[in-house]
Amino acid sequence: MSIVTAGLLISFSGIIVVCLGLFDVIPNSTQTLNYVFIGIGWVFILIGIVVRIVGMKLERKIK
Repeated sequence: MSIVTAGLLISFSGIIVVCLGLFDVIPNSTQTLNYVFIGIGWVFILIGIVVRIVGMKLERKIK
């Protein structure tokens, strides 16, 4: 698996976590817990973006 694909998967998992927090899919969760899930999801999205950018730069240097 390339670094770019790993970054893409991290971003997608962050998007799924944000959607779970926004649409109240998690049972018995309070409003604060929903905000925590949304925050964690955004962290995953941003980490995935950084990993993809670093991976693309590394692939460009190799070629």
